[in-house]
Amino acid sequence: MNPSLLFPRLILIALIGLVYSNTLLNSFHFDDLPSILEKPWIRGLDKIPQFLNKDSLFQRPLVILSFNINYAISEFEVWSYHLFNILLHALATLLVYQLARKVLNFLEDFSSQKGFAVLPFFAAMVFALHPLNTQSITYISSRSSIMVTVCYLSALILFFDGFKKWKQTGQKGWPYFIGSGYFFFLGGLTKEIIITFPAMLFIFHFYFISRETPKVWVATYAKWISLLVIPLLTFVGYKQFSAGGLLSVSAAYLKPGTWFLTQTSVVPFEYFRKMLFPFNMNIDIDFPVLSNWSQPTHWLGMVTLIAFIFLWIRISTHVSETAEIGRRFSGFGMAWILLTLLPTSSFIPLLDVAVEHRTYLPMVGLVFLMAGGFSCLREYLLETKLINYCVVLIMIFFSLGVMVRNGDWKDEVTLWSDAKKKSPNLVRPYNNVGEAYDKLGQYDEAIAEFEGALKLNPNYFFGLNNLGNIYGKQRKLPEAIDFFKRALKQNPDYGPAHYNLAKAFDLTGKRQEAAESYRKAIKSNPYFEQAFYNLAFLAMKLSLFDEALENFEKFLSMQPNHSKAHFGAGNALMMKGQLDLALTEYRKSAQLDPSFAFPYLNIANIQMQTKNIPAAIENFEKALSINPAMPAVHLSLGVVYHQFQGNKEKALEHLKESLRLAPKQQRAESTQSLIQELENKQPT
Repeated sequence: MNPSLLFPRLILIALIGLVYSNTLLNSFHFDDLPSILEKPWIRGLDKIPQFLNKDSLFQRPLVILSFNINYAISEFEVWSYHLFNILLHALATLLVYQLARKVLNFLEDFSSQKGFAVLPFFAAMVFALHPLNTQSITYISSRSSIMVTVCYLSALILFFDGFKKWKQTGQKGWPYFIGSGYFFFLGGLTKEIIITFPAMLFIFHFYFISRETPKVWVATYAKWISLLVIPLLTFVGYKQFSAGGLLSVSAAYLKPGTWFLTQTSVVPFEYFRKMLFPFNMNIDIDFPVLSNWSQPTHWLGMVTLIAFIFLWIRISTHVSETAEIGRRFSGFGMAWILLTLLPTSSFIPLLDVAVEHRTYLPMVGLVFLMAGGFSCLREYLLETKLINYCVVLIMIFFSLGVMVRNGDWKDEVTLWSDAKKKSPNLVRPYNNVGEAYDKLGQYDEAIAEFEGALKLNPNYFFGLNNLGNIYGKQRKLPEAIDFFKRALKQNPDYGPAHYNLAKAFDLTGKRQEAAESYRKAIKSNPYFEQAFYNLAFLAMKLSLFDEALENFEKFLSMQPNHSKAHFGAGNALMMKGQLDLALTEYRKSAQLDPSFAFPYLNIANIQMQTKNIPAAIENFEKALSINPAMPAVHLSLGVVYHQFQGNKEKALEHLKESLRLAPKQQRAESTQSLIQELENKQPT
C-alpha cells in the first residue's frame, strides 16, 4: 500500500486504541447480563445451532455469533468483548475514510482546487473520536450498532465500486454487486436499520454520481425509486406475520402518535445537540414524553426539524461553482442523518425514548456534513492555519471527552451513579445503583437506593423485588416474602420475583410452595438456569425424582460442564434404580471437578450394592484423598474392611477416625461397640 494511504489509517487505529484502551477491564452492564451472561447459546461455538431456528432472523444472529466467538476466547472475562468492539469501531472508521476517499474520486471533475485530500482523514478522525460514539463502543450489548454500520458501509462501497467499473469499462462488475448484496444480507442478520440501505444507494447516486438537477434526476429515476417500497413492504410483512407485529418490537408503552411527537423533539434537542456539543452523555436519558399535539410548545422540535429539512433542500438544490464539493458533502451528510434516524425516530415505539447508541450509524452523516463545512471554510477563508489549529483543538477535546466518559463505564456503581446524577427523577438509575451495591455485599447502601426508587414509584416491581432480595439475604424472610408478593402483584410474570419467593419459601420450610414458585419462574423464562437447578434439588427433597431428573437435564443442556448438576442427576437416577446411568453421571461429575469428593462416595455405594467390593474400596479411598475429613466415608470403609476384607487394623483406623471427626454422629454408639469388639478380639 502507498505510504501516503497507509499512514492516515495507522494514525486512526492508534488514536482509537489510545482513547479506548481504558475500557478493556470495564465490567458488564445492564443488558449485557440478560444478553450475554444469562444466554446459554452464546457459551461457545458448539452452541451456534441453539439460536439457528425459525426465529433466528429476529434474534440478530450475527451479534450472537460474535458473543460466541468472545466466549470461545475468554469465556466471561470481559477484555475480549471490549477488544472486539474497539476493533469493530476501528474497522468502521477505516470504512468511513475509504468511503470519503471514493466520494472525492467521484467528484474529481469538481476538484481542481487543492486541499480536498484532507477531507477523508478529517471525516474519519471525527468519527473515530466523537464522544457520542462511546456508548456504542464501551457498552458491549450495543455492538449491533457498530456491526450494522460496518455492513452498511461495506455494502455501499462495494456497490459503487461495481457501478464505477460498469460505467468506465462497460463490464457489469457482478463480483462487486454480489459482495454488496452479501453485506446487505449480513446487515439484516445484525440490526433492522439496514432496511434504509436501498434508499441510501439513490441518495449517494444523486449527490456523487449524478450531475443533473433534482427535478431531472427524480424524473429520470422515478421508476427505480418506486421500487424502494419492495424491501420496505417485505420488512413490514416479516415483522407483522413472523415477528410479533410491526409495533411489538419491544415492551414499549407509548402509542405511535405519541412516539412520533416525542421523537420530533428527541432528534433535534437530544441527538443533534449531542452531535454538535457532545457533553452530558447519559445511559438513561430523562427526556419528557410529549403527547399533546395541540400544545404549541410541543411543536418546537417540529419547527426545528422543518428548518433543518429546509436547509438540507436549499443546500441540495443550490449549485455553487466555488464550493460544489463542500455542498455535496454537506447535503449527503444531512440526508444520511435523516434517513438513518428514521427507523428508530418515526412511528414505531421502542422501549426507551432516547438512546445514544442509536446515533452511531447517523454519525457517518454528521462527519460528511462537518467535512463539507470544513472544506467550505478552507475555500472561503484565506487563513487556513487557524482552521487547522481549531480542528486539532477540537480533536483533543473529543479525545479527552471519550476517555472521561469511558471512566463512567468502569463498573455498574460508577455508571448508574452518573445516570442518577444526570437523571434524578428517573427510577431506573436508583434501582441499578442498588443492584450494583447488592453485588458488592453493601446491603445498607443497596437498601437506600431501592427505597429511593420506590419513593419515585411505589409500584416499581424491579425495586420491590430487589428490596425483598436484600431482606432475604439478611434472613428477614417475612419482610422479603411480602416484597416479592408486592412485586408479583404489579407484574405476575416477573420471573426473578417468583425465583426469589421460591428461595424464601424453601428457607421457611414451605417446600411445596417453593417448588410451585420455581415452576412459575421457569414458565416466565424458559432459560432461567438457576431456577432449573434449584427446583431439581428441591424435587429430590420432595421425592419427585422424575421431575428432579427432568430439571437437571434441562439445566445441563445449558451448562453441560456443571459438576454438581451431573452429581444431582446421578442421585435422581440412583433413586430411580437406574444404577448404570447414575454411575455415568457420577463419573462425569468427578471428571469435571477433581476436587469434588462426593461422586466417588456415591460410586462406591453403588459398587457396594453390586458387590464389587475392591472397586468400592478404591473409590472410598479416592473420596478421602480429596477430603480426608468425611466421617461417613471413614465409617463405610471401616465396615467394609471389617466385613469383607477381614482387615482389623484398617477397620479400626477408619472407625476411630470417623468417631474423632464426628463424635456425636447418629451411629456413634454402635461404632464404638464395633471398635471395642475388634480391639478385644484375639487374633486367630
